[in-house]
Amino acid sequence: REKDEYELGDFSVVLDDTVKQMVCEMTGNEEYQFGDLSNEIDQRVKSSVAQFCGKDEYQVGDLSVELAKRTKAGVLKYTGKDDYQFGDVTKQAIKNFTGKEEYQFGDVTKKLMGNLFSGKNGKN
Repeated sequence: REKDEYELGDFSVVLDDTVKQMVCEMTGNEEYQFGDLSNEIDQRVKSSVAQFCGKDEYQVGDLSVELAKRTKAGVLKYTGKDDYQFGDVTKQAIKNFTGKEEYQFGDVTKKLMGNLFSGKNGKN
């Protein structure tokens, strides 16, 4: 601030001016207006979400719908099924771990103990 001595608040004034300049650079506005940064962040987030969802413009709920769709597709791919039922992921994980098509009580324990005492790392 072109002063010989520091006065209380000088740093805050310089910091405020610097932040406002940076916000103007980010937004492309010539003059800072209260809310410019919030509006710019909101616009950028909505644009990114719209792009992630394959849409031209963001609408409320788009992200939730897209994540649900992608999650369902991932679960169906993992389980190899056309329709999800509660427990399918767990059943597939057990099947992958034990190597058995049908689960019987004790299969997981047997597999763990076999791996532990045979020196195997979980792979047949």
